[in-house]
Amino acid sequence: MKKSTVAMGVLVAAMAAGYVGYTSMFGAQAVTVSADVLNEKFNEYANPEAFISAQDLKSIMGTGADVVVIGALNPMKPDAPIEGSFSMWRNDYSAADGVYAFDGMRNSVEEMEALLSQYGATPSSTIIVYAANSHHDAARLFWQIKNLGHNDVRYLDGGLNAWIGEGYPTGNANPTVTASNYEAPAPQYEADALATLEMVLAAQSSDEWVILDTRGTQEFDGSTTVSGAFGPGTIPGSVHINWTKALNEDSTLKSAEELAALYGDVIKGKKVIAYCQSGVRSAHTQMVLEEVLGADGIYNYDGSWIEYSYAHYEQSRADVPVQNGKS
Repeated sequence: MKKSTVAMGVLVAAMAAGYVGYTSMFGAQAVTVSADVLNEKFNEYANPEAFISAQDLKSIMGTGADVVVIGALNPMKPDAPIEGSFSMWRNDYSAADGVYAFDGMRNSVEEMEALLSQYGATPSSTIIVYAANSHHDAARLFWQIKNLGHNDVRYLDGGLNAWIGEGYPTGNANPTVTASNYEAPAPQYEADALATLEMVLAAQSSDEWVILDTRGTQEFDGSTTVSGAFGPGTIPGSVHINWTKALNEDSTLKSAEELAALYGDVIKGKKVIAYCQSGVRSAHTQMVLEEVLGADGIYNYDGSWIEYSYAHYEQSRADVPVQNGKS
């Protein structure tokens, strides 16, 4: 059966079930997560302050504290944002059309400053990011805000799912606030925090580096090409660890011990370049390696497979080889 036929059948079923059915199919699934369990877990992380539970977030919202909460929420999904939070989606924090020859790249420092200014954020604000179901989009926001040199950025473990699991209010989002004039404290450039194509090519022939492919198995083995990429395959020599392996079934992060067992032997004594399709899932892996395991020399390849496949398939660059690609 064609994918389009299957998709149409799902859509028809959802419409027949009404909005409640649509929400249950595509919306954030509520999970119940103990704050005590999460805080105990966070205390074992290298940087506990980079994470927060839904319960602790609720306790500080509305207290007058300098807290800005931002959800990376797909507007095509029926997810109501956390009450009092702001929401945005990938087009808001990605480069504008025409800046690059391909999609998926981050926006500029100046554009991020303008976004945070709209939310009344200052360099001293606590900025908390969250997403729904798959929380890699929150990690992408985490990565971009950290790259501004912002000190206090926190990832809501369990995201919107944990928030609604506690019965906390949603809606009434994107409040009207007095705009600030946010200035990035210490913007990080490619040489400091971001992997480039040239770095990836150099890493392939160096024992000092490991390249992590954080995508799904079918993307890694070349049997699937996700829309936006220019062809199938993987970067030669990549180690494949799907980003989802860092998660529990309830979408929260695993313990430090479990994550050390997953990544420890792979990254020991190495500098790391993580990549995926467009630097979103790999941003999650970078966050785990740095903030949970305390690893140094971790880079997120912003261009990821989209840029790499563009160089190989569209530009026909002989110095950009592909593994598991077209024969």
